[in-house]
Amino acid sequence: MKRIFVFIIAMLISVVSAFGQVNEYECNTSAPEEKAFLTLCDNGVYIFGFRLDWKDIYAERIISNGLYEHHNDTIVLNDQVNGYQMLVKKGENNDILVVRGWCFMKNMKLYYKENHSYNKTNYDSTYYTSDSMHSLENLIKERETYRHQTVLRDFKPGAYEVAQDSDNKLIINTDGTYQNYLTAGTWKRKGNLITFYDNCLGEAFTAFIEDGFIVVKHRFYYYKNDKLQIFPE
Repeated sequence: MKRIFVFIIAMLISVVSAFGQVNEYECNTSAPEEKAFLTLCDNGVYIFGFRLDWKDIYAERIISNGLYEHHNDTIVLNDQVNGYQMLVKKGENNDILVVRGWCFMKNMKLYYKENHSYNKTNYDSTYYTSDSMHSLENLIKERETYRHQTVLRDFKPGAYEVAQDSDNKLIINTDGTYQNYLTAGTWKRKGNLITFYDNCLGEAFTAFIEDGFIVVKHRFYYYKNDKLQIFPE
């Protein structure tokens, strides 16, 4: 009987320890049906992005995710794909104030939404629509390969988009600047890799140059492996 009791207790502890807590924060954007959100998991993982919840449509676009760390009231968000840091600060009523981030995040305030439990086996530093650790390592290696390629593929500045007449054009200008729906800054090409530098954040994301199009293989408001091209007028 005692052994059965100990076994049951051990099972309960195992089940309880398999779950953790998530704090959710969000705020409105200029689009009525869209919200910016920040998820902080108690295992040190964060996810920042946008949620679209309109009629029967629900979708999430991940802008950044990785690991976070507390420094008093300040939280440092370490992006795992591009290596940049964002800073947010706990405000009144447990709200989140953006101290340093993308230019579109300037003066952003995310309001505490809820706390809920999650299964720890589903949450790690690559949770959600993020890459697995294996594919992330492959992505970094592939990025360096494109950066050091000496046979240059065809590329020209212009308005790149996934589909013609989309509302999320990535405009790459001949003067070394770029802009799209959320960000603006400068760009540099090395080999067959383009690096985009947000005016507020610095190095922010990259794209691979293929003949006739560019490929965003990791977020920034594009789905993984989105191919962008210049469409004829």
